Amino acid sequence: HGFRSGFSCETQLLTTMNDLFQLHGKGLQTDIVILDFSKAFDTVPHQRLLAKLESYGIDGPILDWLNMFLTKRSMRVLVDGENSDSVGVASGVPQGTVVGPLLFLCHINDLPETVKSQVRFIADDCLLYRKVQTQQEHQLLQNDLVSLEEWAKKWGMRFNAKKMLRDECQQQIISFL
Repeated sequence: HGFRSGFSCETQLLTTMNDLFQLHGKGLQTDIVILDFSKAFDTVPHQRLLAKLESYGIDGPILDWLNMFLTKRSMRVLVDGENSDSVGVASGVPQGTVVGPLLFLCHINDLPETVKSQVRFIADDCLLYRKVQTQQEHQLLQNDLVSLEEWAKKWGMRFNAKKMLRDECQQQIISFL
């Protein structure tokens, strides 16, 4: 959500709030963890993304075009009217393009399969939550966080620990508005 028409951050927030209110209505505690990808768009490894795209059935001229779109890029910096030398871009999906956000979504598409908790994406943030009534359920959430870290390492991504937020929703009603 956040990158596709009809799937805004607001619709994802409403869906998530609906889930949380249903759990709250049943008197269940819900633990929530919000994770931020560090430099999400800039760090997507090209070859790993291309391998994922191929596993999704994208091949031939389309995969060749995407390979060139990602890997045949360079950048330079303008400082005080002077351009630096061009350098190749080693990772990342191009921001400001139509296909960039879609490529990012393709890269993180399999992340929810690695956890047992509910996962929601709001742009480049990851929201993880589950009802927690026992120590075992707390441990399941912790195991999911370990799984997410392993997923991130495998696919060349990082979560920003400084921007991580964890909260428990018990009896109070939460308002993000």
